[in-house]
Amino acid sequence: MKIVICSGGTGGHMFPACALFMSAQKRGHSVGMVTDGRGEIFCADISPKIVLNTVRFSYKKIFGIIIGFASTFLKFFRLWRQETPDVIVGFGGILTIIPPLVGKILGSKVIIYEQNAIVGRANKFLEKFANLKLSTFELGNDWIKISAPVREEFSKCARPYKCDGKINILILGGSQGAASFAKIIPQALSLIDPRERKNIEIIQQVGSSSVEKLRVSYENIGVKSTLEKFIKNVAEAMANAQLVICRSGASTLSELAATGRPAILIPYCNSSKDHQLHNANYYKSKKAVWILEEKIGIDQELAKIIQQILRDRELLKSAAYNMMKSFAGRAVEDFVELIERAHLER
Repeated sequence: MKIVICSGGTGGHMFPACALFMSAQKRGHSVGMVTDGRGEIFCADISPKIVLNTVRFSYKKIFGIIIGFASTFLKFFRLWRQETPDVIVGFGGILTIIPPLVGKILGSKVIIYEQNAIVGRANKFLEKFANLKLSTFELGNDWIKISAPVREEFSKCARPYKCDGKINILILGGSQGAASFAKIIPQALSLIDPRERKNIEIIQQVGSSSVEKLRVSYENIGVKSTLEKFIKNVAEAMANAQLVICRSGASTLSELAATGRPAILIPYCNSSKDHQLHNANYYKSKKAVWILEEKIGIDQELAKIIQQILRDRELLKSAAYNMMKSFAGRAVEDFVELIERAHLER
């Protein structure tokens, strides 16, 4: 079977798309990837792939966007007219609109996947053309709930949860959090009793411009820290942590579930339709996370939660267990099987 996976270029889109690519390829299918310039960095080892120009929607540039869409449409129509993919899977992002539409016209099965708790614009548009609609969260109607595809290394790194010694806190800001987390976290830890702070160790991904300033901030409050501009093996770092502080993008949450690690979530307040808050609330309902709103006084609220955790480790153990329960180990394999089934249906 010939499968084409189309994904917007953010890590949140690309990580599950790459996980699906690798799994489908292992099962003997011919798989291709379509992404944009931002996404190329996440799939450097994946081939074959088509990398399109990055598109950022703007009403001021609407004429240029329309021309670009028409050009892309013709490109895929010529490419696939002779050899049409059997199935096209859209992972969201504006560029995922065109290839599935072309495929639909030429006879491909179209599957869309929504990883967030709120349906994005691309998938909202493609809903009416899709043969199968899959989602991480319960979206109702004819959406089928399925666990998110997670890269194999996260499941491999999973190990029994322990939090009897020092609390190793992993801080992942992502593109929309590194700078603000570099201010919030030290401020919060400075409010905790110095005797309790000694039981905390920090591993934090932070922008290069903030490394030295942040290092001094942690030294001044007596907290041991390891600061990285880029954490190469996030799966291993997550598995070694007792607590993670991060945003609440769907991919990150699925990775936390795969490694069974509890988290304090600080949803990005400008996410489309506030989808990060909706994502976080799902895991809060499972009693696997704490949620903080990024506003004045967040440092005090964060300090209070961390202090509670330091004084009662059972809170962490319970949240870790609940996070682990939310993960379906065969998620990516189930996804591929649904694609295979959709292909066979007439």
